[in-house]
Amino acid sequence: MRENTRRTYDQVLRVIEKAFGQRSLAALGIADFYRWYEEAKKPKATGGRERVRKAHGIIAMLRRVLAYGVTAELPECVRLVTILSKARFQQPARRREKLELHHVQAFIAKALDCDRLSLALGTAFQFETTMRQRDVIGRWDTLPAAAEGGGIVLRGRRWSRGLTWADIGADLVVRKVTTKTGAEVAHDLTLCPLVMDLISRIPSERRVGPLIVDELAGRPFAEHAYAREWRKVARVAGIPDALWNMDARAGGISEADDAGADLDSIRSAAGHSQASTTIRYVRGTIGKSRKVAALRQQHRNKS
Repeated sequence: MRENTRRTYDQVLRVIEKAFGQRSLAALGIADFYRWYEEAKKPKATGGRERVRKAHGIIAMLRRVLAYGVTAELPECVRLVTILSKARFQQPARRREKLELHHVQAFIAKALDCDRLSLALGTAFQFETTMRQRDVIGRWDTLPAAAEGGGIVLRGRRWSRGLTWADIGADLVVRKVTTKTGAEVAHDLTLCPLVMDLISRIPSERRVGPLIVDELAGRPFAEHAYAREWRKVARVAGIPDALWNMDARAGGISEADDAGADLDSIRSAAGHSQASTTIRYVRGTIGKSRKVAALRQQHRNKS
């Protein structure tokens, strides 16, 4: 956890330094935070939409960075954390977009045309198992100075947490401990036809190590590369830019809700610790509404 916090700390500082320049902690105040927020919120192009999500994300990361500074006993961090705890910033609207089955099918077809089986397989896993992107493709953790070698290392970071072929049992059930909640999820891949079709295209001798491997680099996707390469294929497939790769998870959860699955079963499959989290991923479904309407009609007919 400490190493992950340090990684976030470095990322936030790079973003702030690039956009706003260097400032000493002692010189910072609420005016600076509001100014940074407003600057980050500005549209990318004239006449475009404000980037509230980006600005709010920077403030959220800044809160975590300064909280880490408190534990590291850095001067001024207690003062700044107190200021930010009282400050209020506009929050981004809740995402309502989702990748639906026809989007996923179109993406997979185009990814195969482009020889990007990895992107097709990753998207299929996210949609059919409702696993988080990070749990499917993995992440790159900064190596401590005294860390031993081994594993897959790239520019001082080691790949971890992503799906490997060892996670898939002989019974074709994939089992994984999720990175966010630590919950263990299990999915029967024989009930995931999109995934099964793509796995069948991979020779048995190549079924070792990380499941999602960048064909161009011969290793797991570097940080941000998966989303970048996914967008290239998505545009060719005619998928709007408003739809993100991470919306595959919301699409799978929404499809389950539309199909009539009960909320607790969906929550368990998605690895959520609370049903309220699952509800946030249910977007624009009508399955429950149809069920309620049908029950009401049955009730009326009994009268």
